[in-house]
Amino acid sequence: MSIRFVLLLSLGLILLPGTYAQDCSTVLKELRGFTSAAFAAYSELAQVKQDVLLLLYSQERTACSAELVNFASSSLNYLKVMHKAHLLLSDAGIESQREGIARAIEAEKFISAMRSTGSGLGILAGDAVLAAEQGRESFLLSQGLAFETLAEKAESTRDKLAYLDLAIASYEAADSLQAKTLEVRKRSLEEKYIADMVEAEGYLSQALDLLTRAQGLSNNFPGFVDAYALAREARINLAKAMELYKLHSENDKLLQVEERYEKAEEIYSTTRKKILVLFTIVSITLTSLSVYIHSRILGWERDTYDCYLGNELVGA
Repeated sequence: MSIRFVLLLSLGLILLPGTYAQDCSTVLKELRGFTSAAFAAYSELAQVKQDVLLLLYSQERTACSAELVNFASSSLNYLKVMHKAHLLLSDAGIESQREGIARAIEAEKFISAMRSTGSGLGILAGDAVLAAEQGRESFLLSQGLAFETLAEKAESTRDKLAYLDLAIASYEAADSLQAKTLEVRKRSLEEKYIADMVEAEGYLSQALDLLTRAQGLSNNFPGFVDAYALAREARINLAKAMELYKLHSENDKLLQVEERYEKAEEIYSTTRKKILVLFTIVSITLTSLSVYIHSRILGWERDTYDCYLGNELVGA
């Protein structure tokens, strides 16, 4: 009985390593063949690949622990998501850039997985985790600075705010205090932008109401006199709205307002000409009337004088 027990125990000890050992050749092959343009920009990412490969090479391909396989898989996933983030941020589109930052932020979960599965794998695993953390931080800080620069150069306030949002998200994910500074700056700019847009919309709304009223009166007499005043006021309001839209480079809105301004200018010019014609007619009429009255008065004075002289002659 005891001999049988010893034999079973010995067989169990022989088979035990194979029970928990895993084949890591698949993840090794994929990691070895993985490359990224991000490696040149962020050397820490290449360091992660190198450290994990060294760790895998130190083990037999068919005798890797589950922890090592999981660690290598998490490391590969980390490199893939950082590669994707780098590609997205190479695109000029702001939506792609926003997605790129989201991917870089997402990389933290793979670093956490590396940290938890690599705790017992030795120095190389610790170095790989540290390189992954530094690579992600370096990536986010550099992107934060890039977005901050883009925000300063952007003409449109809307674009400035969008880039500041991305810069803040990048800095926050990297635990940088610069995020707080930019948050204050963004809040101030956003408040001014909203206030100016509300004011511009108010001017535009008033101008459209005035313009509608002016259009209804511009062809009538004496309505075109009122149309002139309404169109003139509409032009003033539209000019104020255009000034605010230009300040924030709201080009689509600016184009709409310019079209309305041209219409207001047309009504203003047309009614102004009508008023000048009316003024000319009235002036000529009044002048003619004045000349006629003046000539009649002079004629009356001459007749009176002649009558007076006649009376004097008769009396003499």
